[in-house]
Amino acid sequence: MKFIRGNRNKRGIGTLLFLLSFLFSLQTFSAKVEASITTSGVLSQDEVWSGQVHVTGDVVIPEGITLTVRAGTFITFSGDGSDNDVDTVVLNELWLDKSNLIVKGDLIIQGKEDSRVVLGGPSFDLDNPTSANWWGGIIFEGLNVQSLIEYAEIRYADVALVFTGSSMPWVVNSTIADNDVGIMTFDFSSPRIISNVIKRNTLWSISCYDYSFPMISYNIIENSEVGIGCEDSSLPIIQYNTFGNNSVDILIQDDSNPTEVGNIPKNNKVRTDIKG
Repeated sequence: MKFIRGNRNKRGIGTLLFLLSFLFSLQTFSAKVEASITTSGVLSQDEVWSGQVHVTGDVVIPEGITLTVRAGTFITFSGDGSDNDVDTVVLNELWLDKSNLIVKGDLIIQGKEDSRVVLGGPSFDLDNPTSANWWGGIIFEGLNVQSLIEYAEIRYADVALVFTGSSMPWVVNSTIADNDVGIMTFDFSSPRIISNVIKRNTLWSISCYDYSFPMISYNIIENSEVGIGCEDSSLPIIQYNTFGNNSVDILIQDDSNPTEVGNIPKNNKVRTDIKG
């Protein structure tokens, strides 16, 4: 009987150890799957990025695929050229030899107020930061109806955000700063750009082209050459924004016809400049 009881106890312990080992292996496998990310090339399935990510070439999110970026993620980009250049639909030469995120499917950046997602910055090694690496930007080329950028910081890009085609993402509660250009809209794109801080972008904070009709509301737009540029036949809705320390708040050119409501100017050289 003692022999049987002893073996039963050993068998129970063995079973328990097996189950614990199995559960641990599942967790390890799950972690490995989640940690498998594409830092250059085309995504083949939905991905989730978290922690520190270093992008070495153009990353393409194809139609039907979603890239989700979790709160607190820090994304840096190669500053010495791309190992995977992809043609873009506008101004291709601007992003040549730079790393970009090209969104034909959907991009969901899920930052939080106290845990933002940061795109662009010093070297990948946060313990030994160097000067910022310049990159191309995020280029939306599809409908992108599920795309959302929330509580993100986007810096050191040629153009931080580009919207083409009929792209219609939401960009909210984010900081877009220290780029050559903050945002460009083309074609019939209609992004919702709401409650952001858009500042210290060298040329334009926002520039609208073609027949694009973005909604630009409740943003702080400051310290750029041009706050919002309206060109071609663009039809942006510009409402309840606060402008500060721009050379020109709103530049209207060609046949563009923006709708302006309740905007607040502060310390700007020119409020609105209209050029034929």
